[in-house]
Amino acid sequence: MRFERPLLEGTLVRRYKRFLADVKLDNGTEVTVHCANPGSMMGCSEPGSKVLVSVASDPRRKFKHQLEIIYAGRIPVGIHTGRPNSVVAEGIGKGVVPELAGYATMRREVLYGRDRRVDLLLEGNGLRSCFVEVRGVSMASGDVAMFPDAMTDNGVGEMAELVDIVREGNRAMVFFLAQRADVQRFKIADAIDTEFGQALRDAIARGVEVVCYRAKVTKRGIELDRQLPVDLNP
Repeated sequence: MRFERPLLEGTLVRRYKRFLADVKLDNGTEVTVHCANPGSMMGCSEPGSKVLVSVASDPRRKFKHQLEIIYAGRIPVGIHTGRPNSVVAEGIGKGVVPELAGYATMRREVLYGRDRRVDLLLEGNGLRSCFVEVRGVSMASGDVAMFPDAMTDNGVGEMAELVDIVREGNRAMVFFLAQRADVQRFKIADAIDTEFGQALRDAIARGVEVVCYRAKVTKRGIELDRQLPVDLNP
Protein backbone atom coordinates (compact mmCIF):
# COMPACT_ATOMS: atom_id res chain seq x y z
CA MET A 1 0.00 0.00 0.00
CA ARG A 2 1.54 3.27 -1.16
CA PHE A 3 0.58 6.62 0.25
CA GLU A 4 -1.07 8.75 -2.39
CA ARG A 5 1.04 11.80 -1.57
CA PRO A 6 4.37 12.36 0.19
CA LEU A 7 3.92 12.44 3.96
CA LEU A 8 4.79 15.53 5.99
CA GLU A 9 7.30 15.21 8.83
CA GLY A 10 6.69 16.73 12.22
CA THR A 11 6.80 16.30 15.98
CA LEU A 12 3.95 15.11 18.21
CA VAL A 13 2.86 17.80 20.65
CA ARG A 14 0.06 15.82 22.28
CA ARG A 15 -2.70 13.32 21.58
CA TYR A 16 -6.12 13.93 23.11
CA LYS A 17 -9.84 13.06 22.87
CA ARG A 18 -8.78 9.69 21.37
CA PHE A 19 -9.07 10.86 17.78
CA LEU A 20 -7.15 14.15 17.77
CA ALA A 21 -3.51 15.17 18.06
CA ASP A 22 -1.52 18.36 17.77
CA VAL A 23 1.56 18.17 15.58
CA LYS A 24 4.27 20.72 14.89
CA LEU A 25 5.31 20.27 11.28
CA ASP A 26 8.94 20.66 10.30
CA ASN A 27 8.06 23.94 8.55
CA GLY A 28 7.12 25.36 11.96
CA THR A 29 3.34 25.21 11.52
CA GLU A 30 1.32 23.60 14.31
CA VAL A 31 -1.76 21.71 13.11
CA THR A 32 -4.52 19.61 14.64
CA VAL A 33 -4.62 16.21 12.95
CA HIS A 34 -7.09 13.36 12.92
CA CYS A 35 -5.85 10.21 14.69
CA ALA A 36 -7.65 7.13 13.35
CA ASN A 37 -6.89 4.91 16.32
CA PRO A 38 -9.31 4.27 19.22
CA GLY A 39 -6.70 2.44 21.31
CA SER A 40 -4.28 3.78 23.87
CA MET A 41 -1.32 3.71 21.44
CA MET A 42 0.73 2.64 24.44
CA GLY A 43 4.45 3.07 23.87
CA CYS A 44 4.10 5.10 20.68
CA SER A 45 2.36 8.33 21.61
CA GLU A 46 4.99 10.17 23.61
CA PRO A 47 5.08 13.95 23.13
CA GLY A 48 8.19 14.89 21.19
CA SER A 49 8.09 11.76 19.00
CA LYS A 50 8.74 12.13 15.30
CA VAL A 51 5.58 11.65 13.24
CA LEU A 52 4.52 11.40 9.60
CA VAL A 53 1.25 12.98 8.51
CA SER A 54 -0.77 12.61 5.32
CA VAL A 55 -2.82 15.39 3.72
CA ALA A 56 -6.35 14.57 2.55
CA SER A 57 -7.52 15.70 -0.86
CA ASP A 58 -11.20 15.90 0.19
CA PRO A 59 -11.99 19.57 0.96
CA ARG A 60 -15.04 18.54 3.02
CA ARG A 61 -12.93 17.00 5.76
CA LYS A 62 -12.87 18.94 9.02
CA PHE A 63 -9.22 18.03 9.60
CA LYS A 64 -7.22 17.78 6.41
CA HIS A 65 -4.19 16.24 8.12
CA GLN A 66 -4.12 12.56 9.12
CA LEU A 67 -1.66 10.97 11.57
CA GLU A 68 -0.14 7.93 9.85
CA ILE A 69 3.12 6.97 11.54
CA ILE A 70 4.72 7.64 14.92
CA TYR A 71 8.33 6.78 15.64
CA ALA A 72 9.08 4.72 18.74
CA GLY A 73 12.69 5.78 19.00
CA ARG A 74 14.01 5.07 15.51
CA ILE A 75 11.26 2.56 14.61
CA PRO A 76 8.37 3.82 12.43
CA VAL A 77 5.06 2.47 13.74
CA GLY A 78 1.88 2.52 11.68
CA ILE A 79 -0.97 3.69 13.91
CA HIS A 80 -3.80 4.34 11.39
CA THR A 81 -6.23 1.48 12.05
CA GLY A 82 -7.79 1.86 8.61
CA ARG A 83 -4.59 0.93 6.77
CA PRO A 84 -4.15 -2.76 7.78
CA ASN A 85 -7.18 -3.88 5.75
CA SER A 86 -5.64 -2.46 2.57
CA VAL A 87 -2.19 -3.84 3.38
CA VAL A 88 -3.51 -7.35 4.03
CA ALA A 89 -5.82 -7.31 1.00
CA GLU A 90 -2.91 -6.25 -1.19
CA GLY A 91 -0.70 -8.99 0.24
CA ILE A 92 -3.36 -11.63 -0.38
CA GLY A 93 -3.79 -10.37 -3.93
CA LYS A 94 -0.05 -10.68 -4.53
CA GLY A 95 -0.07 -14.25 -3.22
CA VAL A 96 2.25 -13.64 -0.26
CA VAL A 97 -0.17 -15.09 2.32
CA PRO A 98 -0.11 -18.86 1.68
CA GLU A 99 -2.84 -19.47 4.28
CA LEU A 100 -5.24 -17.51 2.07
CA ALA A 101 -4.07 -18.51 -1.40
CA GLY A 102 -6.23 -19.92 -4.19
CA TYR A 103 -9.47 -17.99 -3.80
CA ALA A 104 -11.16 -16.57 -6.88
CA THR A 105 -12.62 -13.41 -5.30
CA MET A 106 -12.05 -11.10 -2.38
CA ARG A 107 -14.61 -8.61 -1.06
CA ARG A 108 -14.26 -6.02 1.68
CA GLU A 109 -16.67 -4.87 4.39
CA VAL A 110 -19.25 -7.64 3.87
CA LEU A 111 -22.24 -7.93 6.21
CA TYR A 112 -22.51 -11.15 8.24
CA GLY A 113 -23.90 -12.45 11.53
CA ARG A 114 -25.84 -9.99 13.67
CA ASP A 115 -25.30 -6.88 11.59
CA ARG A 116 -21.51 -7.08 11.63
CA ARG A 117 -19.15 -6.39 8.76
CA VAL A 118 -16.22 -8.70 8.10
CA ASP A 119 -13.09 -6.97 6.84
CA LEU A 120 -12.38 -9.45 4.05
CA LEU A 121 -14.40 -12.30 2.55
CA LEU A 122 -12.58 -14.75 0.27
CA GLU A 123 -14.64 -17.09 -1.93
CA GLY A 124 -14.54 -19.38 -4.93
CA ASN A 125 -12.46 -22.06 -6.67
CA GLY A 126 -14.20 -24.77 -4.65
CA LEU A 127 -12.65 -23.62 -1.38
CA ARG A 128 -14.51 -22.99 1.84
CA SER A 129 -15.34 -19.31 2.13
CA CYS A 130 -13.02 -17.54 4.53
CA PHE A 131 -14.12 -14.62 6.72
CA VAL A 132 -11.09 -12.57 7.77
CA GLU A 133 -11.03 -10.00 10.56
CA VAL A 134 -7.93 -7.78 10.39
CA ARG A 135 -6.47 -6.12 13.48
CA GLY A 136 -3.61 -3.64 13.41
CA VAL A 137 -1.01 -3.98 16.14
CA SER A 138 1.13 -1.03 17.23
CA MET A 139 2.11 -2.01 20.80
CA ALA A 140 5.26 -3.96 21.63
CA SER A 141 7.01 -5.24 24.74
CA GLY A 142 10.63 -5.79 23.81
CA ASP A 143 10.53 -7.77 20.57
CA VAL A 144 6.98 -9.04 21.17
CA ALA A 145 4.03 -7.50 19.32
CA MET A 146 1.00 -7.34 21.61
CA PHE A 147 -2.75 -6.81 21.17
CA PRO A 148 -4.90 -5.16 22.37
CA ASP A 149 -3.47 -1.93 23.80
CA ALA A 150 -6.85 -1.06 25.37
CA MET A 151 -10.09 -2.82 26.32
CA THR A 152 -11.87 -4.00 23.17
CA ASP A 153 -15.44 -2.77 22.68
CA ASN A 154 -16.86 -5.82 20.92
CA GLY A 155 -14.03 -8.34 20.76
CA VAL A 156 -15.79 -11.08 22.74
CA GLY A 157 -18.95 -10.90 20.64
CA GLU A 158 -16.91 -10.86 17.46
CA MET A 159 -15.10 -14.06 18.46
CA ALA A 160 -18.44 -15.76 19.16
CA GLU A 161 -19.72 -14.87 15.70
CA LEU A 162 -16.53 -16.17 14.07
CA VAL A 163 -17.12 -19.46 15.87
CA ASP A 164 -20.63 -19.53 14.39
CA ILE A 165 -19.13 -19.07 10.93
CA VAL A 166 -16.92 -22.12 11.44
CA ARG A 167 -19.90 -24.14 12.68
CA GLU A 168 -21.66 -23.30 9.42
CA GLY A 169 -18.83 -24.98 7.48
CA ASN A 170 -16.79 -21.91 6.54
CA ARG A 171 -13.35 -20.72 7.57
CA ALA A 172 -12.84 -17.78 9.93
CA MET A 173 -9.54 -16.05 10.65
CA VAL A 174 -8.22 -13.26 12.84
CA PHE A 175 -5.30 -11.65 11.01
CA PHE A 176 -3.06 -9.53 13.25
CA LEU A 177 -0.81 -7.08 11.43
CA ALA A 178 2.13 -5.79 13.48
CA GLN A 179 2.94 -2.41 11.97
CA ARG A 180 6.51 -2.14 13.20
CA ALA A 181 9.80 -3.80 12.24
CA ASP A 182 11.26 -4.44 15.70
CA VAL A 183 9.04 -7.40 16.68
CA GLN A 184 9.76 -11.10 16.27
CA ARG A 185 6.65 -12.81 17.71
CA PHE A 186 3.10 -12.08 18.82
CA LYS A 187 1.20 -12.44 22.10
CA ILE A 188 -2.19 -11.44 23.48
CA ALA A 189 -2.03 -8.66 26.08
CA ASP A 190 -4.10 -10.50 28.67
CA ALA A 191 -3.25 -7.97 31.37
CA ILE A 192 -5.11 -5.32 29.37
CA ASP A 193 -8.16 -7.33 28.28
CA THR A 194 -8.45 -10.74 29.94
CA GLU A 195 -11.90 -11.47 28.50
CA PHE A 196 -10.73 -10.92 24.93
CA GLY A 197 -7.78 -13.25 25.45
CA GLN A 198 -10.05 -15.96 26.81
CA ALA A 199 -12.55 -15.47 23.98
CA LEU A 200 -9.83 -15.67 21.34
CA ARG A 201 -8.37 -18.88 22.75
CA ASP A 202 -11.85 -20.38 23.01
CA ALA A 203 -12.50 -19.45 19.38
CA ILE A 204 -9.22 -21.05 18.29
CA ALA A 205 -10.18 -24.25 20.12
CA ARG A 206 -13.38 -24.26 18.06
CA GLY A 207 -11.68 -23.84 14.70
CA VAL A 208 -11.07 -20.12 14.22
CA GLU A 209 -7.63 -19.54 12.71
CA VAL A 210 -5.13 -16.92 13.86
CA VAL A 211 -2.07 -15.57 12.07
CA CYS A 212 0.21 -12.59 12.64
CA TYR A 213 2.32 -10.91 9.99
CA ARG A 214 4.79 -8.11 10.39
CA ALA A 215 4.59 -5.10 8.11
CA LYS A 216 7.37 -3.03 6.62
CA VAL A 217 6.50 0.59 7.43
CA THR A 218 8.17 3.45 5.55
CA LYS A 219 7.31 7.01 4.59
CA ARG A 220 6.40 5.71 1.13
CA GLY A 221 3.96 3.02 2.23
CA ILE A 222 3.19 -0.13 4.21
CA GLU A 223 3.49 -3.70 2.96
CA LEU A 224 3.56 -7.22 4.35
CA ASP A 225 6.99 -8.37 5.44
CA ARG A 226 6.88 -11.84 7.02
CA GLN A 227 4.82 -14.07 9.27
CA LEU A 228 5.48 -14.06 13.02
CA PRO A 229 5.00 -16.98 15.43
CA VAL A 230 1.93 -16.65 17.64
CA ASP A 231 2.38 -17.42 21.34
CA LEU A 232 -1.01 -18.17 22.92
CA ASN A 233 0.26 -18.79 26.43
CA PRO A 234 -1.30 -16.37 28.96
